[in-house]
Amino acid sequence: MFSLIKLLLGNWYHAYIQLYIRNDFQRIYGCIIDRSARITMSKGSSIILAKGVYIGAYSVIICQGYDQASNHNSTVKIGEGTYIGELNNIRAAGGKIVIGKKCLISQHVTIVSSNHEVKKDIHIIDQAWTTDKKNIIIGNDVWIGAGAAIMPGIEIGDGAVIAAGSVVTKNILPYTIVAGIPAQIIKERP
Repeated sequence: MFSLIKLLLGNWYHAYIQLYIRNDFQRIYGCIIDRSARITMSKGSSIILAKGVYIGAYSVIICQGYDQASNHNSTVKIGEGTYIGELNNIRAAGGKIVIGKKCLISQHVTIVSSNHEVKKDIHIIDQAWTTDKKNIIIGNDVWIGAGAAIMPGIEIGDGAVIAAGSVVTKNILPYTIVAGIPAQIIKERP
């Protein structure tokens, strides 16, 4: 019985913290955050939303953990006027994610700042985050199409367009349009 009460209080407390974070971002910065969106950060990590950020229904933004390699906590920073659509997965664990101003992130997009190591004889869930590829930097005025995935260690230049369903595995030059798995340049923005 005690465990059930503790679990219920834990869920209530978590919901209260989520509401507190959402209300602060909306009141102080004029952000619009759908009630069903989940924004979570662990102690010492930081989420910074600039003025006018929109976060759509059922999107998840998680910022957790301490990166021992760089001696920094994880960070998510989203620039002014950026639109994040529905059902997106943005996770900074062991690194940072920086999204510029006036970006458009469609639906079902995955942005993850680091991966787990894959040494054998250790369960993957128990392994540290990789240090060779981490962090994601997305410039200003970037459009990421529905269902795209941005892999760790990637920089996307200002004005780039990532086509729907693309998997970005290498840096993207400014004002280029990329598509495919892995994403390749198909043309430059006119």
